[in-house]
This record gives sequence, C-alpha cells and structure tokens, in this order.
Amino acid sequence: MRKLGYLMMLVVVAGLYACSPSIPFTNEDKVKYNLTEERIKKLQFFVSRDIVLQRGERTDEAQEFDKDGKLVVSSSALLDEIYIKEGTPGVVVKVIDENKVAVSFDATDDNKYLVFGDPNNRGRYNLMGAEWNNGKGKINYGGKVYYVMPGGASAYLKYKMKKSNESRKSQSAAKGRKVNN
Repeated sequence: MRKLGYLMMLVVVAGLYACSPSIPFTNEDKVKYNLTEERIKKLQFFVSRDIVLQRGERTDEAQEFDKDGKLVVSSSALLDEIYIKEGTPGVVVKVIDENKVAVSFDATDDNKYLVFGDPNNRGRYNLMGAEWNNGKGKINYGGKVYYVMPGGASAYLKYKMKKSNESRKSQSAAKGRKVNN
C-alpha cells in the first residue's frame, strides 16, 4: 500500500512538471537568475511557433528536339525546405554576444542553428536574420542561405520554469516550569 502511495505521488509530481508553463526567454530572466553562458547551455528551449526555412536551386536548362522536330527546353529546380514545428526543443550551441544565442533544433548537427536575440533589450529573444523583406528573412543555416517564410519572423524562444518552495517546520512542546523555593 505504501509503494502505491509513493508511485501516485511520483506520477502527480511528474504531471505537474510536464504541465509547467513555458515562458519567453528574456534578458531580464538572464540577469535575475544569473544565467551565465554555461548555465544557458543547460536550459531546454522551445520555439514559440512554426518556422519554415526554404532555399531553391535551379539546374541548367536542357535543350532537345522531340521526334516531331520541336525544340524542347526543360529546366528543373530543387526546393529544400526545413520545417521546425512549434514546441520543438532546442539547445544553445553558442552564445554570440550579450543579447544573442545560437539555438540548434537539429539532433545531429550543431552547425545547423538559428540565431535568436534581443539586441534592443525590449523583451523576449526573437528569431533574427541578416535581411528582412515582406516578412521573409534571409539567414544562414548549416552553411547555406535559407529564407524564413512569412509567419516565422515572429518566432521567439521559450523555456519552462519549475518553482519549488521548500519550508521546514520544527516543533516541540514546552514541559512547563515551576518556581524554585
């Protein structure tokens, strides 16, 4: 019976941790909780919304004649798309400066990262790109140039915080005291 009680308590605690809300990562939290580079790299981050990265390459045109003597000009393109779903976990692979971090959501390659930052100290760490035009951002991802599709520009970093309040209670009973004559 006692084992069942411990098991139930463990399930409740695990459930509470899993349900802990994720909050935006900010410079204020970084200072408040003394999050040094070493400590930031131990935090589990999550992306706040879907991010779609795209890049395209055209191949050379090919020219041929068909059996009827018509000139056939064909070309092809390769579209490379990377989808990072809202809530995908990521880790900081490097701290770029005071207000920017490189976060990898790729399980195998630390060179595939996105840069998030708050250079103007306005609040949360947002996705950053070299250029932004009509909601599309130009970024470097794994050594290749990709474009962040519209909607991804408003993505930011989140993390979970679990607060624990520990209090201890000491109790004793006074035995009383009599007058000494």
